[in-house]
Amino acid sequence: MDNFVEILNALAWPATVIWLGYMFRAELRLLLGRLTRVKHGSTEFGFGEGLKEAEVLAQKTPIDHVPPKRDIDHEEILLRIAEVSPRAAVVEAWTLIENAAVKKGLVKGTVMPKVFIKDILEHLQQSGKFSPQSIDLILKLKQMRNHATHMPDFAITQDEAERYLRLAAKSAEVIMLS
Repeated sequence: MDNFVEILNALAWPATVIWLGYMFRAELRLLLGRLTRVKHGSTEFGFGEGLKEAEVLAQKTPIDHVPPKRDIDHEEILLRIAEVSPRAAVVEAWTLIENAAVKKGLVKGTVMPKVFIKDILEHLQQSGKFSPQSIDLILKLKQMRNHATHMPDFAITQDEAERYLRLAAKSAEVIMLS
């Protein structure tokens, strides 16, 4: 009987926590949706901090070219998407970089062409025209896009999405100029 009481005492707190989590699951989801920083083990990531790092890299990436006028202003469309869903805007902004790579012929496969970030980076390095910062910028943007895509409880603000969009557009220009 004493062993049974000890087991009940040991399970009381975990059972209470699980029960409270179940009772307040809707509120917990809302709370988790507000996360702006994620930490797992020794890895910690905040979307805003990643943007600051990417913006520093972008300032060191010179672009002497004014982009030609486009029929459809993709950036304006992405800004509108950011008003409704900042996460969707970040994911969609990455396509600016992929589309630039496709236009430059940096694809593999004939039936279903695919863009690999490794090919983009190798192309920029081999051209010799671009600084290591431009390559680091594209890597940073990819990492941030991955966090936005694969971390469902990770929150991104509209401002952060708009800043990401400008950096993705600048990176696409870098690829087009190579």
